[in-house]
Amino acid sequence: MKFYYTEKIWTKTLNVGCGGRPQDKLCWYGSERVDIISYPNVTKVMDVHDLKFADNTFDKVVAYEVLEHLRSPMKALEEMKRVLKEDGEIEISIPNVWYWRLLLRAWLGLHFKRYRGLAHENESDHKQIWDIYTFEGLCKQVGLTIKEIKWLDWYGEQKNRKLSLFEPLVRLFLPKHIKYTHLMFHLRKT
Repeated sequence: MKFYYTEKIWTKTLNVGCGGRPQDKLCWYGSERVDIISYPNVTKVMDVHDLKFADNTFDKVVAYEVLEHLRSPMKALEEMKRVLKEDGEIEISIPNVWYWRLLLRAWLGLHFKRYRGLAHENESDHKQIWDIYTFEGLCKQVGLTIKEIKWLDWYGEQKNRKLSLFEPLVRLFLPKHIKYTHLMFHLRKT
């Protein structure tokens, strides 16, 4: 699965929150890779809320499955925008709160104390979640515009999930906004 544009060659890319799964090739994407913990793929240890880079440094900033874990996503977006060049792009992925499995669980009354990640059944450290409209509002508050939204399956085929035999059949009848596990946003400065 390809998660980046091929229209433009990005010369300097910042990957924030890239650690944790160094076997994942997206964790190695970018000329600078930052996280709050030192992992083999991390080039600099720092907090996304306080990036130690000069203004207008990067052509592209990516944050895959990061924003929902942060204490202040607005501050993080402001920092990403600050280090982004004027004609640059921010690429962010977040879980899809309209994903059909989540909607089914809510409909069945299987509520959680707080949001759980889609990849595992134990409590996640997600601090907030958004749908498309609330995420767009968050972006507007920091001066970013959504240029493109892509729907994608971040986890791919999962054989160990309940209902996995029925998933292909169920997905045939679902609209895209509830069919996919994640959303990818391409953002530009306003």
